[in-house]
Order: sequence, then structure tokens, then C-alpha cells
Amino acid sequence: MRTLIIDGYNVIHKIPQIEDLLDESLEAARIGLIRLLSEFKDSRKDVEHIYVVFDGKAEMFDEEVPVGPAITAIYTHSKKSADNKILELIKNSDKPNVITVISDDNFLYNNTRVHGARIKTIREFCRILK
Repeated sequence: MRTLIIDGYNVIHKIPQIEDLLDESLEAARIGLIRLLSEFKDSRKDVEHIYVVFDGKAEMFDEEVPVGPAITAIYTHSKKSADNKILELIKNSDKPNVITVISDDNFLYNNTRVHGARIKTIREFCRILK
């Protein structure tokens, strides 16, 4: 596991401590997820970079925002899904075999492996977090 790509909103809704932050705001949940990923990254030597991809902002282009050492948040254009952006990242990689996607999305489950990357369910990822 060298590069992780996180399906942002899919993960937010599946990890109770992060989902609870939605009561405060969507931004609070995103920040909570990024903090969790930062702590995870700090504890792992085998993870070089984490991308967390979120659907749909209004800008006319995808926006990549560094949010910590070796962690990048990507906000897709409102007409591009996070799923499509995740597949684009895999397809554009010269080493898709070092990418692991974290999602419970069936579309990603089927298409990630076709393009040479691995996929883990959110439940599997939560076991690694502990």
C-alpha cells in the first residue's frame, strides 16, 4: 500500500465518528476525515501519499488542495463525480499497482481492479486504522 485514494463522502458516511460530525457541518466532517487520515499516515511507513476525493464543487475545474504532509484533497467539478476522478487518477498513474482505493462503491469496486489498482472496503480500512 503506497498510495491511497479515499472516496471521501463514501467514507464519511460509513465511519460513525466522522459521520457524527455532519451534525455540525459538511466541512467539519471533511476536516474530521482529513485529521483521521493524517494520523493514519503518520503511523504508517508504507503509505507515501493519500488523496481524498470529494464530489462536486461549482468551480469550472478540479481543485487539488494540499491539506497536510503527503495528503491532498481533491474537489471535483460539479459535473464530474468523485468516482470518475478516482478512475482518472488510476489511469494517469504510471504505477497503478501501488494504488489502493478505499470505497464501498460498486462502480469503483469493479473498475478499480480493471485498471490495475487494488480496492479495500471501508470495513477493511477501519480494521487497518485500529
